[in-house]
Amino acid sequence: MLTKFEDSLTKIENKFISYLEAIEESLQKKELTEEFFLIDLKEFDNEVIKFLALFHPQGEYLRDVVAYLKISSFLYKIMKSTKSFIKKYDFQNDKIDALYQNALSTINTLKLAAKGDTIEDAYSTIISYEKIADKIYKEIILEVKEKDNIDEILNLINIAKKLERISDSSKTIAMYLLFAKEAII
Repeated sequence: MLTKFEDSLTKIENKFISYLEAIEESLQKKELTEEFFLIDLKEFDNEVIKFLALFHPQGEYLRDVVAYLKISSFLYKIMKSTKSFIKKYDFQNDKIDALYQNALSTINTLKLAAKGDTIEDAYSTIISYEKIADKIYKEIILEVKEKDNIDEILNLINIAKKLERISDSSKTIAMYLLFAKEAII
């Protein structure tokens, strides 16, 4: 039977995973789902702070809680980028599609690692996805130099940046999860 301490920490972990699932679902469907709108990062932060205040965790538990506090702001960036992508992507571009697939793969890998407690194995994969996103983003920047329509250029760069940010923020979240588990940065 779980103690109140373990139960509270498990609730925080499960909420984090459910948020990743909601973000992934919205990104997959390219629409903002009901679950996406139910994500409440302020409540998440408050639960983490309440856990700190009530249980005074030490050692690995303190690392877990600090990691979740840090993760919250990066989840917000992923949410914001996902929402922006869904609202603004209304054209066809192969490189944007590649970035989109990369962002989906990154989120999926992060979610599976968090669910399965396998962040050590997934971390290098997430870093690879983030490097691929950076490369594609740079290619898009070079590609837009040849375009004349400023609205098209700005829209392309904006969407590319949002998708690149999803991979970048996922890498940072993975780093904090690895820190929580292994005390490695």
